[in-house]
Parts: sequence; C-alpha cells; structure tokens
Amino acid sequence: MKRISILLLVLSMSLELLAARVTVDMRLDSVSMLIGHQNRCYLEVCAAMDAEVDLPVYLQDTIVSGLFILQRSPIDTVDIDNGRKRVSVQYLFTSFDADVYFIPPVQVRVDGEDYESNYLTLKVNTYEVDTASMQMFDIKPVEKAPFVLSDYTQVPSLIYGAIALIVLIIALVYTFRKPKSEMAYVAPEILLPPHVVALSDLDRIKEEKLWLQGRYKEFYTQLTDVLRAYMSRRFGFSAMEMTTWEILSMLKNQPEASAFYQSMKDLLELSDFVKFAKMNPLQEENNRSIRVAYEFVESTCEQEAENTDVNPENAASAETAEPVMNNLNEQ
Repeated sequence: MKRISILLLVLSMSLELLAARVTVDMRLDSVSMLIGHQNRCYLEVCAAMDAEVDLPVYLQDTIVSGLFILQRSPIDTVDIDNGRKRVSVQYLFTSFDADVYFIPPVQVRVDGEDYESNYLTLKVNTYEVDTASMQMFDIKPVEKAPFVLSDYTQVPSLIYGAIALIVLIIALVYTFRKPKSEMAYVAPEILLPPHVVALSDLDRIKEEKLWLQGRYKEFYTQLTDVLRAYMSRRFGFSAMEMTTWEILSMLKNQPEASAFYQSMKDLLELSDFVKFAKMNPLQEENNRSIRVAYEFVESTCEQEAENTDVNPENAASAETAEPVMNNLNEQ
C-alpha cells in the first residue's frame, strides 16, 4: 500500500507539471513557395487551462521585410484534456521578392512570463524568364462572366431603357427639324498641350498631399494615371490600357524618354506594390516619386516651334493659352 501511494503521488505530480508546462510552436504550411503565391504561418501555444496567454499582434503589414501579411485569423482556443488548452492564430502572407527569409522567434507572454517560439526558414523561388522573347503572362487566365438573360430583362432595366429611347428620339427629331439659321454656333474644343495638362494635374496632386494623410493607394493611383494619360498623348501609345512592363518596353524605344527608363521603372513598380500588395512606402520614396513625375514630363515635353507669321486666328489661340501658362508658372 505504501508503494502504491508513492506511485499515485508521483503520477499526480507529473500530471501537474505537465499541465503547468508551456510550449510555443510556430510552423509554415510549406518551407518553399513561388513568388506571388500565398503561404500560411501558424503560431500555437499550449498552457494550463487557467493560464492567461497574450499572443503578439504585428503592428505593420509584414512578418519580416519582404513577407506581406494578407489576412490574420481570429484567435482560437481548444481544450486538449489534462487541464491544458491550445491557443492558436494563423497568418496568410505572400512575397514578391525571390530570397531566403529567416523568421525570428516570436515572444509570447503567459501568466506574466515571456516564452519564445522556434526559428523558421522560408525560401521564395522565382519563375524562369525567357530573356529572348521577354513576354509576360498572367498567373491565371482572365475569366469571362457567363451570359445570364435575366440580368438584361429586369423590369426596371426595361423601363429605363424605354425612357432613354424616347428621349433620344425626341432629341434627334428636334435637332434635324431645326432650321440651320437657328442652330447655335459651337466653338471647337481647344486641347491644351499634353505637358501643360500633366503639370497642372501634378500641381493639384502635390497640393493635396495625400501621402501625408496615409492615403498612399489613392496618391499613387492618381500619380500614375496622370503619367499614363500624358504618355498616351505625347508618344501615341495607349498607356492607360497597358501593364507596367508594356509601358516600360515602349519607353525604351522612345529617344526622348529612354534616359528616364530606370526612374520610371522604379516609380511604376513601387506604385504596383502600393496598389496591389498594400505596401506602405517611406516618406523619401513618396517625395522621389512626385519629383520623378515632374522631371519626366518637363524633360520629354514636345517643344513648340516659334511661328513668325501672325494672323488673327493664331493671335486668338495665343491669348487663350497665355493665361493658363501664367497660372501654372505662378503655382
């Protein structure tokens, strides 16, 4: 009986030590991944049922530099018997740089004491690029939405369509029946040079200072839209519908813009990271981006030839454009 009592006492003490033991484990779904793909990081803490567990919260959008957090799951607590519980959290992340990343241990506080997890290593592999053709392909093809007839036969749509058709018929009848002598003269639209429009828009963006308000995505969207519109009118290619790689390929073939290839490449790639990967750029990067945009427009603008023949029409155009240029110079 005495030996049995001692054995039960030792067993009870072992169970108490097991229940009080704290373990912190961190693991990945996969230790390697392709660039642009997604992976998951799991953080699990096992402790006594009544222990107070405080899991860390990443204040930024990155685990380490180069690994961007896309989603954080709610904290989950599960009873694992023997008076113990498991507290876990998951992080969904991605990476856009091929490299080997070392994830340092994560500190977890349990009942006022700090515990550390294990180290992790992740390798991000890139795709093999065909340097001969230099063609870019999407990771997944564009999916076409299925045709659903009910989307076009709803009662409100029919009513609005009928109203629009009636208004169009009335407008056409009124236009063609109106005598030519009564038709008002419509002055032709005067288009400002592309660099004047672009510099005016850049001045507006600079005055708004969206990057100082933390509105990085809106700032870079407006900045790249202005540059794309300028390049479309200045160099004659549809930059608004092109990808970053396609725009850079076109700029490389433009003698006036080839000197700005690297600076425009840095600006457009940084803009893609901000808009699509939720990257928070540095203040220096924001200032450099707006400066590069100004330098690109001012250095590649088409110089207007001086015209010594003055006629009334040219004089009128000059008088119209002069106030606009004066206002830009004052800003």
